[in-house]
Amino acid sequence: MQAIHYFPGGNTAEGFCSHFEDILPAPARRRMFYLKGGPGVGKSTLMRRVGEAAEKVGLEVEYFHCSSDPDSLDAVCLPQKGAALMDGTAPHVYDPVAPGARDTLVSLGDFLDEAALRPRLDEILRLQAAISGRFRRCYCYLSGARSVLEAARPGLEDSGRARELAAEWADTLPLRGGKGSIRRLFGSAYTPKGHVDLLPRMDLKRRVSVDCPFGLDANVLMTEAARQAAARGLHAVALMDPLCPGRMLHVVIPAHGVGLLSGRRGPSDPGEWLDAEGLFDMEAGAEKEQSFDRNAYELLIQRATEQLSAAKKLHDELESHYVGHMDFLKWRTVLDRILAELELA
Repeated sequence: MQAIHYFPGGNTAEGFCSHFEDILPAPARRRMFYLKGGPGVGKSTLMRRVGEAAEKVGLEVEYFHCSSDPDSLDAVCLPQKGAALMDGTAPHVYDPVAPGARDTLVSLGDFLDEAALRPRLDEILRLQAAISGRFRRCYCYLSGARSVLEAARPGLEDSGRARELAAEWADTLPLRGGKGSIRRLFGSAYTPKGHVDLLPRMDLKRRVSVDCPFGLDANVLMTEAARQAAARGLHAVALMDPLCPGRMLHVVIPAHGVGLLSGRRGPSDPGEWLDAEGLFDMEAGAEKEQSFDRNAYELLIQRATEQLSAAKKLHDELESHYVGHMDFLKWRTVLDRILAELELA
């Protein structure tokens, strides 16, 4: 069974946007572990070890990557067990809702040699402030990129036509019955490595795409498609726009390997493309200045990801102060306990 990969949060034009509540929605939660502790205490490694153990016994696993370091994890979910582990530290602070009864706080910071860290306080605070400054600059650049994108908009989405197309697509889906759902997550993110898209890693047997030229989006179409999929009893995942997080970029139904995707079609792009004639009301001559707008947009995105890369280097430096003062033998006992409880040992 192939693992699924998402981003639960993103660096957007509105700052950091979190959809951590949809890692494992409340109705499906039977066991939650909230991991606490500073950088370098092994939160991501612990989650990855649990995910790998679950994969070995054939369980479905969802990995949730960190938008500030896509090689690290913010969460791992085991849907068949109704269990998840997630990083509950800033900027996505979460705490147990039903402590003991369902939720457990795992404080990995308890295994730090605090006495050894106290002489490093000034340097730690300096690095934290520098990291915050880099993120602030990143969000300013992303906000500028969104403004350029809005200025370049060559037309508007026709709501009526969007709903017609959504209905046509939904009619091709299975009718499962029962109550469906919509989870909101990200399939891509702006990261220190640039724009990282996890969608190609998703095992979609049928991909239907809609052509969205530069400056346009199919938010109404996607929103209505997600609603209709849920009305058919399906569990849809709405993948939000990593720049404008209020817009829906794609809709996927992982259990059926189906996706309705928005993108920009090239002259020889393969695959199934939606016949979206009439979806956009195009303004006459609106595309004439788009070359300049596209360059400005791409430059601002580049500047934003440069700030994220600088923040990652500072974070690595900050982490180095912690790793050498962490008792990983005690960390291992926590991992073993969680694996045993989830029957993965």
